[in-house]
Amino acid sequence: MAMKAAQQQLDGRELDDIGNQDANSKHDENQNVPVQNTSDTKRETQTVQIGNRSASLFLSSASINLSKAIPKDTNNAKQSPSTTPAPISRQTTKTKREKSRLIPDEMLQIRPKREFTFTGYDIMADVASPECSDDDEDDDDDTRQIKSTYRNTCKMLGVTPASSFKNQVATPVITMRSHPTGPAGVRAMAIALVDNQVVTSLDLEDNGLFTDGAKYIAEMLHKNRTIIDLNIAENLIGTEGVRAIADVLHVNHKITSLDISGSGLVDTDALVLADILQNAPCLRELFLSHNKFCGEGGMILGSAIALNDTLRILDLSWNHLRGKGAMAIVAALQKNIGLRKLDISWNGYGKDECFILSHALQENTTLKELDISNNRLNKEAIKHLLDGIQNGDGLETLRIRGNPVSPELALAIIKVIQESENCRIQQLDMGDIDVNEDFVSVVDDITMYRPFEVLYSNVLKHGGLQKREVEGIDYNVNMVDELFKYMHENNYRVIDLMKWLDKDGSMSVSRDEFKQGMKTAQFPLTEFQLDKMVDELDMDGDGEVDFSELLAGERIFRRRMRRRLEREKANAKRRAEFKRTKVLLTIGEHS
Repeated sequence: MAMKAAQQQLDGRELDDIGNQDANSKHDENQNVPVQNTSDTKRETQTVQIGNRSASLFLSSASINLSKAIPKDTNNAKQSPSTTPAPISRQTTKTKREKSRLIPDEMLQIRPKREFTFTGYDIMADVASPECSDDDEDDDDDTRQIKSTYRNTCKMLGVTPASSFKNQVATPVITMRSHPTGPAGVRAMAIALVDNQVVTSLDLEDNGLFTDGAKYIAEMLHKNRTIIDLNIAENLIGTEGVRAIADVLHVNHKITSLDISGSGLVDTDALVLADILQNAPCLRELFLSHNKFCGEGGMILGSAIALNDTLRILDLSWNHLRGKGAMAIVAALQKNIGLRKLDISWNGYGKDECFILSHALQENTTLKELDISNNRLNKEAIKHLLDGIQNGDGLETLRIRGNPVSPELALAIIKVIQESENCRIQQLDMGDIDVNEDFVSVVDDITMYRPFEVLYSNVLKHGGLQKREVEGIDYNVNMVDELFKYMHENNYRVIDLMKWLDKDGSMSVSRDEFKQGMKTAQFPLTEFQLDKMVDELDMDGDGEVDFSELLAGERIFRRRMRRRLEREKANAKRRAEFKRTKVLLTIGEHS
């Protein structure tokens, strides 16, 4: 009916235009507009695009010719007196206004329903952009007020509102990872959060905040006392940025978790972090991964750790800790009674550092989890570590994957755990380390009389290699990486996966829906692995995996792959330099 009414109105308007133009031609000789008799008018069809639909409307040939003859320059017409017929410019404006009334609003909103296909289409084809809609009718008054504050702030600062932030600004948890927010965008967010009493967790990892963005967050935290979990990792906030955060922690004692990994911090910035450890008594978790702390920075941090008894989790992975700096970190465990988890993986711990660590483990009874994966733990370093495990009674989880450990050395480790009366280790993560049949036999004996879980790679059997299979579970597979790797190999996109899993169009799936969809697609993962995958993808912990979480998971996967390639290139470069140096030394000896 709307289409039919539009047709009738358009035909009537065209006939009116003919009459008006006929009148205009009598008063303005400069306008050479052909006028035809309506009785001789022929009807033609023209396709009109309405939203994503098209329609054929019948137009008179006279009106088509008339519209072509109307000149575009209306400067002279604007000077015509009011007693003359309406100028062409006004008539054109009126025509445009009438055209806008011909198409009802509901017809402009027509969207074709596309069927799901793995060959794909535009990634956001069936996802309405929240930025283009301010329909908050389902929100309560407080939520509408919070969203309105953010929109007004963005308008004032001249920045585009981030739909993801706007949709979460009235929820307890805001998760925005890998968004091109920038300092200006985060300034608008910070202003909107000043008086926000709802948000308790703010995750802005990899948003391009830099130093200015960190300062805006710090200014907001001077007044906001609701946020307790802050993640601004991978933003390169630098020295000034971390100093601004440290200053606000002097007065804001509500922050319990702080992640500033990947901030470009160096040894001199350790003094600022030592200030945080001393003046933030409520801080329980501190993540400093992917920075550049070396010897001096390690010594400064070690002194601060020894005096702190409130921090529970400390992540120093992916730094450059070795020598005196690495020793200072583990030596602090002899005095520290607060830490429960310490991650020093991907550093430079060797035999000398493990000698100090051994004594620390014998005295410390509060540390429950130690991750020393991907270091330089050779036979001598493992021997020192075993001395600490055998005589200590606090450690429950030990991660040593990625170290040069032979099957024989692995067997020695598991025997110490079995025979020690004080050892309380319940989980041993050896990841990519191969073991032999004797190792598996000892593990079976341990699990018979106490809870114990061990992760390892392959089992050497009769001189050959046997892939480990325990209840169909491969413990060495990163489940999320396998998912996106499989999608990449088969040219599937995130929207394709969500359309496959989402049956009700909510762009969110429950744990059971996700697992059932993976099973239906015959994705090569076990029940255990699917559970682990959902746990990792469900970033806000609401028991469901939504579209934004899948996108964030893909970004993390791509970043992880990029770093892996960078490490491989760096290792290849070091091997080439080592080979070149060896050749030069050989030539020098012969000469």
